[in-house]
Amino acid sequence: MSSNNTTYTYQCEDSTDGILTAVYDAWASRRGHSRIKLQIPREADTMELFSEYIPVQTDAEKAEKVRCSILKKISTEAWEMVFRASLSNQDEKADLIYRFLIGGFYYGAPVTKMMAEPVVMRMTELARSVSNEAHEWKQFIRFDEQAGRILFARFRPKNNVILSVSAHFADRLSGENFLILDTGRSIAAVHPAGQNWYLTSLSEADANAAFSSQPDEYRDLWKTFFDSIAIRERTNPKLQQNMMPLRYREYAVEFGERFR
Repeated sequence: MSSNNTTYTYQCEDSTDGILTAVYDAWASRRGHSRIKLQIPREADTMELFSEYIPVQTDAEKAEKVRCSILKKISTEAWEMVFRASLSNQDEKADLIYRFLIGGFYYGAPVTKMMAEPVVMRMTELARSVSNEAHEWKQFIRFDEQAGRILFARFRPKNNVILSVSAHFADRLSGENFLILDTGRSIAAVHPAGQNWYLTSLSEADANAAFSSQPDEYRDLWKTFFDSIAIRERTNPKLQQNMMPLRYREYAVEFGERFR
């Protein structure tokens, strides 16, 4: 039997649809917003006293209903903010999105401009972080040409930005077969030449087995160009790291394979 001070913790999948499903279920429960918490379960989590944990099964239809409600009752800008925040690597994002939507459904479109509210400010920070990282990876990703003229790229982003990055390259490399692998999440974007691209699960080990290292004249030309334009006497590692932080170099060919 639940006591009056029980907190209801809805545990959902770490995905946009998973979070939106939890929003739907929590809202439909009518248990009171102050007693509800959304959580993406992690191994390091500890159980809280006086909290009832409710597992959420991801449901695409429920998620779509929440998305449509955001677009209709708040704004397109609010939906874009929610979507980007859902791709963040921050553990707080599920509950933060829920709190943001409580205000959004009350105030409507102006909620995205209410920066004096900590929840709105934090949502803005998460959404901006995802957008900025996606923009940076569009510049820093490196492709290798494999057998059969397949372009293969690996990266390890902090946030889940593979959708934005893959859409960018699908537009610019529409006539190419390419695969982009998020090695941290074991998710790959597969783009058959002239067709729509899609996401699939793929481990780095399986990708390495399928795409063994082999000579690539364009990779060698890029490395030669990178070395030839460098002025040894003016080497400035600190400035270089500001322009291209170390975490972007793991698979950058000009810094060597798997830079660490």
